[in-house]
Amino acid sequence: MKKLIFLLIPILLCGCTHDFNRKEIDEIDLVLVLGIDYSDGEYTLSALYSSGGGTDPEKKGSGEEKVAQGKGKSAYEALEDLKLKNKKSISLAQAGSFLIGSGAAVQGLKESLDFLSRDETIKMEGLIYVIKDMSASDFINTGIENKQTIHEDLEAIKQKQQENVTRNDNTVVNMLNDMDQTLSSVLIPYLIADKSGYVIQGYTVFDQFKLKDYLDQQTSDGVNFIKNIMRSYPIYLKDNASLLVSYTKTKLKASLKDKEITVTIKLNFETSVKEVLTDKDIFKQVELLKLTEEQNNYIKVILEKAVNYSKSKGLDILNLARLVEYQNYSQWSTIEGDWSEMISKINYEYEIKSKISKSFILGK
Repeated sequence: MKKLIFLLIPILLCGCTHDFNRKEIDEIDLVLVLGIDYSDGEYTLSALYSSGGGTDPEKKGSGEEKVAQGKGKSAYEALEDLKLKNKKSISLAQAGSFLIGSGAAVQGLKESLDFLSRDETIKMEGLIYVIKDMSASDFINTGIENKQTIHEDLEAIKQKQQENVTRNDNTVVNMLNDMDQTLSSVLIPYLIADKSGYVIQGYTVFDQFKLKDYLDQQTSDGVNFIKNIMRSYPIYLKDNASLLVSYTKTKLKASLKDKEITVTIKLNFETSVKEVLTDKDIFKQVELLKLTEEQNNYIKVILEKAVNYSKSKGLDILNLARLVEYQNYSQWSTIEGDWSEMISKINYEYEIKSKISKSFILGK
C-alpha cells in the first residue's frame, strides 16, 4: 500500500489536462487598459499593454506602452479580431480599467459590456469609466502622445477617489449586477483628460442602459451622500470658515401609502475646522451653533441637487426602486408597473444633524 501511494503521488501531481492553450508569460500581452468604442456600425476595442513587462505589468518603467486594436460588428467580435491580429496572445486577466467611449455609451451599456460578463478571466474589481465627448481610442492615444503612463494614472485616479468615497461602485461586478435591473438608472463615473492628467467630474447616467445625461460634480456629490458612500467633503462658508466633512452616515426610509411615496433622508456628519475667515471667535458655543446650522444648510443644498434632478428628469439615479420595494414589499406590486411615472412625484423629507468635532490650532 505504501509503494502504491508513493507511485500515485507524482501521477496525481502531473496529471493530464485538457488545457492545451497554456503559454509562457512572455508569450502573452497582458492588457492593462481596454477601450471600447462604437462608430459607423462597428465596435473597436483598443488594448493597451506594456511591452517587456509581462512578468510585472504594474511595475513602473516595465516597458513601453503599446496599443493593439480589433474591429467587429459586436464587442466580442472586435475582441476576437484583436486576438487574431496581435502578434502575441492577448489576455484581459490583468486589465484594471475599462473605458467606454462616448459612441459606445450612446449605443448601449449592455452591448459594450456583455462580453465581459462571460469571460472568466476578467478582474471583477476592475473599474469601468465613460470617456465624455471622446472615443476611448483617442483618449488612450492622446495619453501616449503626452507621454503619460496611462494605466498608472488611472490607478492613481482610483486611489484618489477612495480618499473621497468609502467604496468604488464602478467595479465590473457592480456594473454587471446593476445591469440585471431596469427600474433604476445605472451611474458610471466619467473621465475628462487635461494636461495634468485625468479627472473624474461626475456620473454618467444610463437609462434603460442607454446614455441619458452627464451629472455635474455637485449633483454627483449629492448622490454619493445619499448612497452613504461619501468619506470626506469640503464645506466653504463664505466670509466665515472652511470645514472638512470627516464622517458621514446616511439612512433612507421609504413609506408607501395610497400610492404616495415619501422618502426620508437622515444624514449625520461630523466636520473639522480647516480655515477661519472672520475675526469672530468661532469656537464659542453660540458661534459653533451658528456654524453647525450653516453647514447643515450647505449640505442640504447638495442633497437637493441630486433629488431635484431625479424629480425633474423622472430618472431613479438614487436607486430608490429597491429601497421602496424592500421596505414596502406587500404594496410594491401595486406601483411597480408605474414606477417610471412615480419618480417625479416622490416626496422628500430631510433630517440632517451634524457637529464640529475637532480643530487643530498651532500657536495662540
